[in-house]
Amino acid sequence: MIAETYRALFLHPEQDEDDFSALLPVMGPSPPALIRAATTFAGARAIAVYRLAEASSWPEAAAFLYQETVPGTIRDGESLEQVALPDD
Repeated sequence: MIAETYRALFLHPEQDEDDFSALLPVMGPSPPALIRAATTFAGARAIAVYRLAEASSWPEAAAFLYQETVPGTIRDGESLEQVALPDD
């Protein structure tokens, strides 16, 4: 039986931002390759991109490492978006 939700840990090594976590729905047999989080940068809407870093506790938990912040918004006003990449 697969869990319905998992704990996503968002890590910011060497950054001034705090690490945080969120409870997200399990979308498949493996964790998403990326999670995009709505944020702001210099007063404008932006997306913080987190790449999967560790998933040995899947489907209970997975850790995602901050990669970059890019301009943009997440669809439908969501605050987090899970992204599976074709090569995953």
